Amino acid sequence: MMSPSNDPSVQLPARSQYRRAVLLVNVGTPDSPDPVDVRNYLAEFLSDPHVIRLPYWLAWFQKPLGKIIARSRAQASSDKYKKIWTDRGSPLKTIMADQATALARELPPGWQVFIAMRYGHPTIPETLKQIQSANIDEVVVVSMYPQYSGPTTGTVLRELYRTLRTTAKHLNVSTRATWYDDIGYINAQSRLIADCVTKNGLTPSNTHLVFSVHSLPISYVRSGDPYERHARRTAELVLGRLGWPAERATLGYQSRMGPSQWLAPDTQEVLTRLAQESKKQVIVCPVSFTVDCLETIEEIGIRYRRHFEESGGKLFLCPALNTYEPFIAALKNLVLRGPQPMTSWGEEETPILQTGKNDQKQVNPGELFMIGSSLANGLGFSSGPSLPHTTPEKLHCLKKPHDKIRNLLAECLEQGCIKEGFIWNTCHRFEFYGWLAEGIDDDESRTKTKQLRNILFPGNANDLDLYTLAGYDAWHHLLRSLAGLNSGLPGDTDVIEQYNTAHRIAEQARTAGDGLAFIARRCEKLEHEIRTANGWNELAPAYCYASISGIARDSGFDFTKCRHLVIGGSTTSRSVIEELSDRFGVEKRNITLAYRGHAGGQLKLLRKAIGSGTRLRVQCYSQREIINAIADSDVAFFCIDRDEPVLDMQELNGLRDYESRPLVIIDFNTTGSVAAAKIPGITLYKAEHLDKEVTNFADELCRNTDFVEAARQVELLIEKHVSEITGKDTLKSRLEKTAKILNQAMTGKSITGGKAQ
Repeated sequence: MMSPSNDPSVQLPARSQYRRAVLLVNVGTPDSPDPVDVRNYLAEFLSDPHVIRLPYWLAWFQKPLGKIIARSRAQASSDKYKKIWTDRGSPLKTIMADQATALARELPPGWQVFIAMRYGHPTIPETLKQIQSANIDEVVVVSMYPQYSGPTTGTVLRELYRTLRTTAKHLNVSTRATWYDDIGYINAQSRLIADCVTKNGLTPSNTHLVFSVHSLPISYVRSGDPYERHARRTAELVLGRLGWPAERATLGYQSRMGPSQWLAPDTQEVLTRLAQESKKQVIVCPVSFTVDCLETIEEIGIRYRRHFEESGGKLFLCPALNTYEPFIAALKNLVLRGPQPMTSWGEEETPILQTGKNDQKQVNPGELFMIGSSLANGLGFSSGPSLPHTTPEKLHCLKKPHDKIRNLLAECLEQGCIKEGFIWNTCHRFEFYGWLAEGIDDDESRTKTKQLRNILFPGNANDLDLYTLAGYDAWHHLLRSLAGLNSGLPGDTDVIEQYNTAHRIAEQARTAGDGLAFIARRCEKLEHEIRTANGWNELAPAYCYASISGIARDSGFDFTKCRHLVIGGSTTSRSVIEELSDRFGVEKRNITLAYRGHAGGQLKLLRKAIGSGTRLRVQCYSQREIINAIADSDVAFFCIDRDEPVLDMQELNGLRDYESRPLVIIDFNTTGSVAAAKIPGITLYKAEHLDKEVTNFADELCRNTDFVEAARQVELLIEKHVSEITGKDTLKSRLEKTAKILNQAMTGKSITGGKAQ
């Protein structure tokens, strides 16, 4: 989508393309740094009775007073604006235009993004008129001040409603006026600070964090303005999410003007006190500013920095959120669903900087252990440890929906069993990887392991085909799984996304720390090497392709001429879309993705995968829009993870003549998303059928000598990595044993669970 900001230099698509709009509103900026333009801007700003409040009997003096103050301040303000003005113009205006462009790319098709200023240009009335002329029906107005205050968001809303009463009556308008505790905003602000401190090598031990927000007269707060409370709550939430100790942070208020009493402490006074206390480094975060402007660039970045560094310290300025990718994602979610308070669940997230007790404990990679169960791999041979593989029926009893894994991990942490870990939960395995809690002896270790097993795997251990691996063997099994060597489909490329999902859930459960970060780095390094070194990436398939290819062949469908519906916001959905497009040649316009709204990187990857295809956002997968979409498709893929069905096939009955135009339903959910019923013309392929297709595909793959040779090289690479990690046993002896097993495999002798002991 082209940039849809209301910059006259941007070429807008045909008006019929857009039906909804977003209006981002900020305080404003002069048209130029020239004293005359600055004076005109200040006069408009200071004449607003909600900015400078006068007694009712002095209301007549509001505009003359604004002009008098503007005239006295124009030259000094002009000099400040000249210091920050760029070739593109005012930073606030140009960055907002960039925000509009970035947001437009993230929103679904049919949205256009505009910007407006409360004071200066483009004005709110001008922009609403432009929105009307673009044939737009609905507008979401976002005040770019997260913390509500009368002189900011309040005056924006008053101007908005005043304009709507006279010029834009047919528009359906909703507002996003207060989002100081929105989870997306808090996460984005926290991550931005984390990036800044990491880049500059700052830590709580050597740096003081100063949150700086625009000040407000105390009289406004006493009359009910919630701004101070909002600002303090924002700072508190960011501190918690960031993982920065409260005693090493201060909230300050900047940009005071006039003789009245304003909120304290003043940011400059905070910096003076810190300098007197011999604090050598501070980082200032302008947490109430979503766009860099005069107050951040000139006031903090130039004046405050000079003041602090004259005392011998060093001031680091964290930029405003601007076009920071997580913030644009937060804006998108704010537009589509409204603010979601951090208190709903976000305060339980793991601190980004991990400044809690996990930081104080070094994780020994060699102490990694794994407990779990899995199916036999599709290669038929292995250089890894011997394992008592389970059956699909038993694994089905162990598996749990992804939405329950987080609570399971949290329970393990609360019981003191582990200090960190993750659960790899797929159709082929249910395994826990992690580290036992510290400070326990051998007897207690056995007790904790048993306690962990009972939480994760309730029932008789002998009936569950469980195994426990530690140290070298745990790492070996982990890296083989990541490479796809332990999968039912050898080399399965989907395991990488499955691992990434497992890691994200561990972060949400607060069981991710230094150890999992180490695993992530090692997995990324190994993945890069095995996927690029010897053609493994070209030879190794994805589970979705292996299963769908058999169905396409059996059904006789020409997928390029079919309408496809992909249901679910999972990694499986993305894989299906990518395989349909890349392997089967299906055009994106023939694919519809139906998903529940959620935030995060997965949704961004899904949007990238679907491209120009259709997106259908729903509240639940059983609603009528889904049923109608299934009836309108030729092939429907269920890629969701639920315990119970979301579709009763009977609901499709009578919606079309399926015998003249058949329908294929492909259900990847091992527990079943579809309650089957016999309807002529509808064919349902369940997960067990997909597994059979994959098994057939794997058998053919393992007869390919190029593939087996590539697997041999991957095995040797894994041995090298594991020896580097654990430092146990000699690499030479391990490689000799691996080579022996693989050479036997190359000669056609099948070895299951070859032992590398």
